[in-house]
Amino acid sequence: MTGFMVARTGLRRFGFAALLATTATIVVAGVAQAEDRIEKRLWVQAGKGGAVTVESFRELREDCTVAPAPTVTVVEQPKVGKLKVETVAAAGAAPTTGAYAACKIKKYNWSKVVLPVPAKEGTDHAVIQAQESTGDLTTYDIEIVAQKKLPQGKTHGLLEDR
Repeated sequence: MTGFMVARTGLRRFGFAALLATTATIVVAGVAQAEDRIEKRLWVQAGKGGAVTVESFRELREDCTVAPAPTVTVVEQPKVGKLKVETVAAAGAAPTTGAYAACKIKKYNWSKVVLPVPAKEGTDHAVIQAQESTGDLTTYDIEIVAQKKLPQGKTHGLLEDR
């Protein structure tokens, strides 16, 4: 009877080790998704007043059902002003080709990040994160360039990849 108990304990240990290895693989895969990082540059005309949209986020499901607006968190505020996160329902146009072509035009839930326009020139930095209902998390590292006169080809509120 003792030999049977030892064998059974050995199987339990093997099963636990396999479960632990599988869990570790899933955790590592989850971390890889969370590491998604995008670098952007936002051009702002200093002294213009009002607010400028830093970024907008929406989530549309392939079956065209309305998803909740992504959860947006400001990780690092800029020194020139405080970013504000707003959730709004706004009209959106679905692409004419691909998986979303059948969605036509609908109202989608959006999360929008806005920044008061700085009065002075300078360069600043902000970090925001957007998490979709699927759990996918993306970090946006944004350089904010405020100038009284923007360089040729740059417009107020222009958000471009760095």
